[in-house]
Amino acid sequence: MQGVLKTLMEHRPVPAGSRRITRTPHRLHAIALAIALGAALIAPPPAHALGLAEVYDAALGHDPLFAAAAKQKEADDANVAIGRSYLLPNVSANYSRYRDVTGTTYFGQPQGDVSVHQVYGAYSEGVSLRQSLINFEGVARYRYGKATALAGDATFDDRKQELLVRVLGAYTDTVFAQEQLSLATAQKKAFDEQFAGNQAMFRNGEGTRTDILETKSKSELAQADVADARDAVDNAAHTLEAMTGLPASLDIAGLDRLKDNYRPTLPSPASFDEWRDIALENNAQLIAGRHSLEATRQQVKIVRAGFYPRVDLVASIGKNQSNTVETIGQRYLTKAIGVEVTIPLYSGGLVQASSQQAQANYERAEFELQDKTDKVLLDVRKQYNVCVSSLTRIDALQSAVESATLQITATQKSVQAGMRTNLDVLTATQQLYQAKRDLARARYQYLLAELQLKRAAGILTPQDLYEIAQWFVPSAQLASAAGSRPLIH
Repeated sequence: MQGVLKTLMEHRPVPAGSRRITRTPHRLHAIALAIALGAALIAPPPAHALGLAEVYDAALGHDPLFAAAAKQKEADDANVAIGRSYLLPNVSANYSRYRDVTGTTYFGQPQGDVSVHQVYGAYSEGVSLRQSLINFEGVARYRYGKATALAGDATFDDRKQELLVRVLGAYTDTVFAQEQLSLATAQKKAFDEQFAGNQAMFRNGEGTRTDILETKSKSELAQADVADARDAVDNAAHTLEAMTGLPASLDIAGLDRLKDNYRPTLPSPASFDEWRDIALENNAQLIAGRHSLEATRQQVKIVRAGFYPRVDLVASIGKNQSNTVETIGQRYLTKAIGVEVTIPLYSGGLVQASSQQAQANYERAEFELQDKTDKVLLDVRKQYNVCVSSLTRIDALQSAVESATLQITATQKSVQAGMRTNLDVLTATQQLYQAKRDLARARYQYLLAELQLKRAAGILTPQDLYEIAQWFVPSAQLASAAGSRPLIH
């Protein structure tokens, strides 16, 4: 049995980029060095670092959702001119020229029936103008157009803020996935180091088969984590590509990374009530909803205008020649100006039914705006709570990373003293990996929550993203800083 196990261990596949090391688990650097410098062992430093601000600029010119929102704004802005057209003069011109052939028969003439055949040219031309003097529908349509355009402006402003959040989310997802790949690879390397040490001890008669099997199991699970991390990196890279147009084949290891010394602070103002008041006043979705509600109210007036009279100023000038049988060979120049009054009497109940429908739609829009307000305030509270709790969570996880790092040292010494086992070393290594992963996730979640809080409050600007970008530096700088610090704090 021992010979079979030894054969299996000797023929066990070695991960690419690694080497067999026969070293005892008593050496601290076997694990700590792999964890601390794992990111640097994945790939050589990229030639060019891609920052968060560069990714945002690329998304501005490529993101399909943002481009569609810009076109929607153009369409919404046109509603102002459309509504104004109902109040401005309507001028039209007409011209026609034709050749007439007329046959006329006169009955009862002294000389009998007389037929006359005539061929002559005829034409007609004119210009007419109609200007509303009293037009309730026109006024309502103008106000509807303005409200719709203002709602479109607010919606586009919300889409701009949404793009900032989506860019940060896609960027940090990609960086986080790459960091998890580095950590997973570092953990795998640490287990390989431990496995090689277990084998060496077993050959020297100091270790046990159980230690070898435990470490081998952990190493295989770590290999699965590496595979999952590679898939996550690929998915995140393609998501970023769809948003920015930057090829997914780009070396994403060159993305800037968050500084190790980043410590979040609670966004100003500090109290939730202040954020709530800011959101009620500035949230782009609520502003758009209020303008949309006004547009719906004007639709009610548009329909009810069918009950009211309309007064127009009408003017025309026209010239025609031989346009009837009685005026053959005669030319007329006609000028007219006056007031035209239109009074609706009965339309089969159309106006009444349409008014009821429009009123119901208006009341529905009121309820929808209230629902949207409740959701916005709920989102403000949610993001505010995340920001507040993240401060404590990040501090706790930072301490957990430091404690887990020290725990490896303590566990190693306990193993030497016979108080701990190989499994305890493996568990300590996993705890360090888990703590580093949770700390990275908590930091990125806070950054995203901060932008989402400002978006929910309606005060998010590109400057907020640029300020966050200052906390990101090229990965080569982080690797250099990590190499200059002691491995155990």
